[in-house]
Amino acid sequence: MIDHVRTLALAGGKVVEVIERADQIAQRWPTDQFIVMGADIVDQAVGLPKRRNLAIVHWQYAALEVVPTQLWQTALQLGAEHVVALPEGDAWLAERLTESVVDDGVLARVLVVSGACGGSGASTLAVGLAIAAERSGKKVLLIDGDIHGGGLDLLLGAEALDGARWPELVHTSGRVSTETLLPALPSPHRVALISGARKASESPTLPAWESIINFGRHACDLVVIDMPREQMLNKDMWAPRELECEFWFVVPTRIRAVAAAAVALEHYRTHGVHAEVIVRQTNRSMSADDICRALGAPVRAVLPEDASVSLAAELGELAGGGYAKACNLLIQKWWT
Repeated sequence: MIDHVRTLALAGGKVVEVIERADQIAQRWPTDQFIVMGADIVDQAVGLPKRRNLAIVHWQYAALEVVPTQLWQTALQLGAEHVVALPEGDAWLAERLTESVVDDGVLARVLVVSGACGGSGASTLAVGLAIAAERSGKKVLLIDGDIHGGGLDLLLGAEALDGARWPELVHTSGRVSTETLLPALPSPHRVALISGARKASESPTLPAWESIINFGRHACDLVVIDMPREQMLNKDMWAPRELECEFWFVVPTRIRAVAAAAVALEHYRTHGVHAEVIVRQTNRSMSADDICRALGAPVRAVLPEDASVSLAAELGELAGGGYAKACNLLIQKWWT
């Protein structure tokens, strides 16, 4: 494998320096050099801090052989960009070794969903939109923005699924390859999910947010972020520079929720954040027109009142009926 990697590097005019001992790995680790580490010695790096410019390589003896689960978990812990199966991954590694510029192509849309108050239904809507987009043929990444919440995976009945969650990703930095991270994520209902977990964790760093969002923009067609309203305002703490995204703000038809929404929307406007209102019907005393006038903001859509939606969420099941149809219609209109 060393000879194979050396050949790829020489083809691009690069020279490979081979290191074989654990102490040599530790010496090179703090540098910014690009390190290609064989899967056979990756355990020697466990315990070292995450680093940029790292790829893990293993030899793929059979065409259908998959990357071992423990290997990609270790790769994520170390911050690796990619787990490269050779010789199938020759093109990627040759390009990375010679630092070629990659054409990024069309980037995914980013949609941020938040709520006027606790229990507004923003998380349920984020899930509903992600599912609707997937069913329409889109590749979707759903991100739980509330690292200290109960975990968005609960709404999808995915709490028992294996895969990386925010606690393992909070210090991610640099570019992360699709081939490395996608297989590492739980994918309930074929939606890639980055969720909180039922354990205390640090908040994701700005580089981690940037890496994850940029990963989603390159790997998928749509990135949906369920974001707490306080964090939504602090865009500099989570959004890559010049990120183009849409903000949808869920407002239930309740007096206190509308009052809270009026304050929040004004606050957002003063900070240059434009949010569109999604009305969630909870009673018949207020109409979408009433809320539109009260907030001085246009209403993009009205979600129907449906008691089964809350019950489905408690059971970790997907909302159906009129709510699911409303989500499908929202995605269709927005995408066109």
